[in-house]
Amino acid sequence: MRPKVTVAITNGNLNLQGPSENGTTVLLIASPIAPVAGYGVAFTVKSAAEIKVAFAQVGNETVVAAINNGFFAEAPEGTALHILAMAPATSLATLALAANAEKALMLAGGKARLLAMVKFPSGGYTPTITDGFDADVHAAVIAIQTLADSWQLQNKGFRAIVQGYGFTTAAAAKDYNTYAYRNAAIIVGSIANETATATLLAAGRAAFIQPQQNLGRVKTGSLKIAQASAVKIAAVSADLVPPADLESLHSKRYITFEKNAIAAGYVFNDDNMLTIETDDYNNLRHGRVIDNAQRVAFTAYYEELKDDVDVDADGRVATVVEKALQTKIESAIDQAMRAQLSKKTDGTADVICLVNPDAVQYAALYSRNNILPNFNLIQSNTIYLFLSLKPKGCLKYINVYLGLTAVS
Repeated sequence: MRPKVTVAITNGNLNLQGPSENGTTVLLIASPIAPVAGYGVAFTVKSAAEIKVAFAQVGNETVVAAINNGFFAEAPEGTALHILAMAPATSLATLALAANAEKALMLAGGKARLLAMVKFPSGGYTPTITDGFDADVHAAVIAIQTLADSWQLQNKGFRAIVQGYGFTTAAAAKDYNTYAYRNAAIIVGSIANETATATLLAAGRAAFIQPQQNLGRVKTGSLKIAQASAVKIAAVSADLVPPADLESLHSKRYITFEKNAIAAGYVFNDDNMLTIETDDYNNLRHGRVIDNAQRVAFTAYYEELKDDVDVDADGRVATVVEKALQTKIESAIDQAMRAQLSKKTDGTADVICLVNPDAVQYAALYSRNNILPNFNLIQSNTIYLFLSLKPKGCLKYINVYLGLTAVS
């Protein structure tokens, strides 16, 4: 063979990532016209083009625009969006009932990490304003938290984003800083005079970013909003909303728009959930991380269920078995969630698993969980595992002290 140069093309070197399961979303919607699938029938779309087909009927143009200018403006093409549509008179609270919402949640196969709910009432609908919003908004928060709690018990947790329909003023808005709706957020604002688009934009941004990232992270870039689309909070341009109103909405635990101070466009103010600030899950990012950890922990330990293990003279699980159970979950969390958590000095996820920790040394830990431990496995058939994850921090307050100096 004659001497020659051969150039071969390789592939797979960029580690390009497709849509993540972390972005899997359920959308509950009261639409003007039944979609092709029909009212009350859950279906799945994965692109803006599929939305146009699914809601192709005349009269659903506002729905198509809201989803494609909202959710799919941010979420990558291919992101699974499981939709359930109901009649336009359906309230948000009704959409959130298990009999309805679970059709889409079950279609998602328990993989849904996010849920959004919006409505397009028929012409002539007049909201009943209570605590700064259509009363339906506050009722929906209660309903969706009930639903989220039930799915959390199934190790299939999700976080919900609710349309702030009928918003009036920051002063009138309900203060959620004394409540415990940790799985729900309300989006305040509109895009092109449509609050549904703003809500779906938040859901799309959440589907796009990593679970541990703040919804308002500046480095992610300005929200993908068409330049011609007016961004408002109530009837006021987002650029002109008084700082005091923005502070009020933030302190009352709402998510809304604010001007990107270093680039054109807007970002979200924060990722507040509707719960007291002292709640570990007062923000979307911590909630999403713990939901993922719960899934990993369940999967890791389910195969251990009802296994036979050696015990020592006191009936306690053998040390080697306890160590194996500890290592198993720490490795599983590290493998599945390393990027979502802070790191140990060796670079692995900062996870601590205590298996049957000493009853005296860790008395407070048992007490907080209402446990009176019995380490004799033959008597109790029970093992106690306490799993602690260290989340990543968030640079929310950066204090810069600037001045001049006469020396260097």
